[in-house]
Amino acid sequence: MLLFTAAQAQSASAVRERRDRRVVLPRPGEPVLEVPVAAGILTTLVLDSALDRNSVELEGRTRFKLVDVGERAINLEPVMELGAGEHLMLRVRFADGAFPEHAVFALVSHPAVVDTRVEVSRHPLAPEALQAELSEVRAQLAAKEAELAALRARGDASSPAALALAGLLDADGVSARRVAQQPEKEMQSSLRVMDGFSFRATAWAVVSVNVMNAGKTPWTPTEARLTHSTGGAQVPVLSVRMKQPQIGPGEVGTVVVETEGAAWKRGTLFRLELVDATGARPLLVPPVAL
Repeated sequence: MLLFTAAQAQSASAVRERRDRRVVLPRPGEPVLEVPVAAGILTTLVLDSALDRNSVELEGRTRFKLVDVGERAINLEPVMELGAGEHLMLRVRFADGAFPEHAVFALVSHPAVVDTRVEVSRHPLAPEALQAELSEVRAQLAAKEAELAALRARGDASSPAALALAGLLDADGVSARRVAQQPEKEMQSSLRVMDGFSFRATAWAVVSVNVMNAGKTPWTPTEARLTHSTGGAQVPVLSVRMKQPQIGPGEVGTVVVETEGAAWKRGTLFRLELVDATGARPLLVPPVAL
């Protein structure tokens, strides 16, 4: 039962958005600042004033794998998930004794987000600092919008004609190469590459492999790492997709990895690694030529 609960907690943590943010300590009478935490994920609180390291009070301290207090930072890692609606209070005193003398946080569980880094200001930020933070957020938003637009364009390209209209085909066309079958003796984590193909145009590259799951539990790759076999430079991966939600025990499923524009020489060899959400069952694909 404990192993099952831990597995559930790890799975729940994996799907949450991990965020960094800046906050200001609430004024007297205002609600306590809530900090979403999750089992197996490190949350760091960074304050702008030195702390009294011996003054930390944490409810349910035994439920945390790590509670580390530095000069201005507090690192926390829960052993298990907090219950819905549960609040564990964290209280720490500042070393200089100036107002406000304490910082108080409510550690909670949130189904969608978990804080990985929270920068805490003791006093409200000056207008200049707020303007700088706003500019930073706007730049991040613009980058995300550009990334989303690119993904939408690729998602709309569902036919050869649509590929051409989206600018994903040019005079160089598309080249294809076979991915070799993985010898049974090289099977990793009860996973084996049965066969596959790589496709490459000027604006994109795709690797499609059929993977057999000889293990006893389902497998779903959530991350792909594509690295030059010489030099070690990593190629940005846009997406990892499958037709089915998971590859069950004894099943063979198709995994498709898409990358950014192919700026390398055709036929270059790459190292492709597929990783599931837990990281416990990675699969190293035989050398891929793109």
